[in-house]
Amino acid sequence: MDVNQDIQQRIFESIKQQLPKDEKIAVVLMNTLFLSQDAVYRRLRGDVPLSIYETKTLCEAYNISFDEIDAYKKGSVNFSYMPLDRIGWNFETWITGLRDALKQIKEMEDTSMVMSVNDTPIFQLFNLPHLTRFKFFFWAKTYLKIPAYEHELFKREKIDKKVLMIGIEAHNIYNSIPSTEIYSLETLRGTLRQIQYYFEARLFEDPAYTLELIDNLMELMGHLKAQAEIGRKFAFRNEPPSAGNELHMYFNETFISDNTYLVKSNSGSAVFFSHNIMNYLNTTDPYYIKESEFVLDNLLQNSNLISEVNAKDRNRFFSEIEQNVRNFRKKVELELEQMG
Repeated sequence: MDVNQDIQQRIFESIKQQLPKDEKIAVVLMNTLFLSQDAVYRRLRGDVPLSIYETKTLCEAYNISFDEIDAYKKGSVNFSYMPLDRIGWNFETWITGLRDALKQIKEMEDTSMVMSVNDTPIFQLFNLPHLTRFKFFFWAKTYLKIPAYEHELFKREKIDKKVLMIGIEAHNIYNSIPSTEIYSLETLRGTLRQIQYYFEARLFEDPAYTLELIDNLMELMGHLKAQAEIGRKFAFRNEPPSAGNELHMYFNETFISDNTYLVKSNSGSAVFFSHNIMNYLNTTDPYYIKESEFVLDNLLQNSNLISEVNAKDRNRFFSEIEQNVRNFRKKVELELEQMG
């Protein structure tokens, strides 16, 4: 494939990723470029190049940067991200952004995800909304030093109904997308250390609330294990589905360096990974996707499947993490007694 054909195919791939499942790119091209079906298929096959006018029309219609399309080459990657000031510095805006990203992924044709989890399985946190609320508060106050949180203590309070519904919607979308997830013994240790830091720094309005969050962590670990046992995702305290919601969980005994999400579909692929604490970068660069898939495949080959099979390794993985949580709970209980 020559350079012009390569660019043409990337334009088509970018359009495919924006289309709903029931909309075909051939029909879109016919309607946008006013071409016959035969003329469209000749362009899709690469037999006929897009004209300058056709390229301009498609790029404008689907907000495609031709400079970025033309810039795809090894060693140079273009990423998209949500600027921090657009997150809005509130829980509702942040979780809405996650939901909308999942919606976009779900709308792709025959979608699945492969993810490496170096600490917190953010979508699984939706099972325990107060843990999700704590993570956002911690990031906003402690890492990003957002002025609105400067003098705030973390409080025991009900989650706004609207925010809760957005979180439930995001969680249901995540559950419906088949996923392969790689965990390590570092899973949730960062969250545990963050809870410990807030307890010791007296940043909880009610120090006893620490125990409730620790119990939430224990419930989350139990729910993760229940999902691993059947190889299906489902909401906490709900009945598991008899089909769909596939979960392939792997345990890696070494260190996982980052949270990487590889989205694969018939209409194109993308890579997302965490960035600036509470944000993420994403790209559809074909070279970067190929290399990310290579790394994740190697990580999988060096990991043990613990969903549905391999109960021994599954039990070992969860028991060690649960023991860390129980040990910290005992420490908090003792200190609360001393505080009187």
